Amino acid sequence: MLQRPSRPGGRAAGCWRQAPLLAALSFAACGPGPLAEAGGSRLTVEAAARLIADHSTVPGDSQVVRVVAELWVDYTLLSARLGEDDGLASLDVGLATEQPLNEIMLGRLWDEAVPVDTVVTDEELTARFATDMPGAQAASSQILLLFPRSATARQRDSVRVVAEELHAQLAGGSDFATLARRYSGDPGSGSRGGSMGTFERGEMLAPVDEAVFGLRPGQLSGPVETVLGYHLLRLDGLEVPGLDEVGEEFRRRILQERIARAEADYVSALDSAYGLSLAENALEIARSLATAAPSSLSRGAARRSLLTWDGGAYSAGDFVEILGNAPDGFAENVAGASDEELEGALRQLGQEQLILEEARSRGLAPTEAETDSVANEARTVILGWAEAIGLVPGTGAESEDSQGGPGPADSTVVTPLTPVPATAAERVEAALIRVISGEQQIVPLGGVTFLLRDQGSWRIRESRIGATLARIAEILSP
Repeated sequence: MLQRPSRPGGRAAGCWRQAPLLAALSFAACGPGPLAEAGGSRLTVEAAARLIADHSTVPGDSQVVRVVAELWVDYTLLSARLGEDDGLASLDVGLATEQPLNEIMLGRLWDEAVPVDTVVTDEELTARFATDMPGAQAASSQILLLFPRSATARQRDSVRVVAEELHAQLAGGSDFATLARRYSGDPGSGSRGGSMGTFERGEMLAPVDEAVFGLRPGQLSGPVETVLGYHLLRLDGLEVPGLDEVGEEFRRRILQERIARAEADYVSALDSAYGLSLAENALEIARSLATAAPSSLSRGAARRSLLTWDGGAYSAGDFVEILGNAPDGFAENVAGASDEELEGALRQLGQEQLILEEARSRGLAPTEAETDSVANEARTVILGWAEAIGLVPGTGAESEDSQGGPGPADSTVVTPLTPVPATAAERVEAALIRVISGEQQIVPLGGVTFLLRDQGSWRIRESRIGATLARIAEILSP
């Protein structure tokens, strides 16, 4: 991609002419100072502004500047790690391996403590097939009579009366399509004479789904109530695959349901046996932690229990760790959850820890060899991401899947770019330019970002985002 030529003018123009982009990325000595720092390197306001002004395909705003700073920090920390150790052996991947190692333990616990009959007989398969109709597709029509917003019981009853009157008209031979266009509150199906098109089992609201697949072709249902209102439904057609087509897949589904039910019963029994319960004010504490989003707690505050059970507890510190590693929006969901929803989520977190403690007490923890194998696999995945980004010496950064973008090492074919950047700082710069210009999608590092930042020195100066935006405007001004 051709680069936009630099424009003279502005307070840092002279400084820019004296230093190339790479130097500005690392240790430029003029301008308002660094926007970000990581691993002994600095991303100056000038360098960040030049990157965005010269290469960005979208207008520069505070979000773009922040993303550039975040990527620069992560790329620089990862590149520094690769410079010290190209196999990443020095990177503590404990947090990244925690989940797969826990899954090893849980698998052993289920095998040992939750025996499941894995034989689904042909008789059971046939009976369930007739009831569930897996893979069935229905063509249906509806007239939806909507409830008013925040409807009272009297208003809901009034809607039901109208639905019953329409049902009587349909049963007496009135044209379904005509009544649907006149009365249905669903703009999609109503304008098509009530036609809902074709759908599979489980795609519609449960009461609608149950009613439709319980009809015979041409049959009309009575008024069916949902959260939306009352539905008058007609089955127009039904296609059900034969047992010989989907039987084995359905057999596996029945088995998975059986396993899930057995595991849920075991967890419930364990919950009762150990007396798992919510601590006093647990919901308020969880909401305050989600709202304040603390990066750390005092030792006493971290030990405060949110849930307790015989011989163990789930603490505020455990919850803060969850918040720190959770995806965007998780904390907001916690803060806005109902008491019932939040209690259920906390109980599930406590149950997960209780189950793991039970597995450890049974001697089911992963072996040292298993732990090493999972850690090596995690490092291999991280190296694949680094290669896809273009941070590994001697490789480029473009995946052959130009539409989907680069992926982890086990699925991405990396082809070298020309020329290959020689130094770590040059590779970081080139990777940023590819992302900013839209040449390459952002490679999602996920939890690796937390690992790198937790074990490295870094800082993003939010107060300098404004200065970066001002400098972008100066560069782009005529």
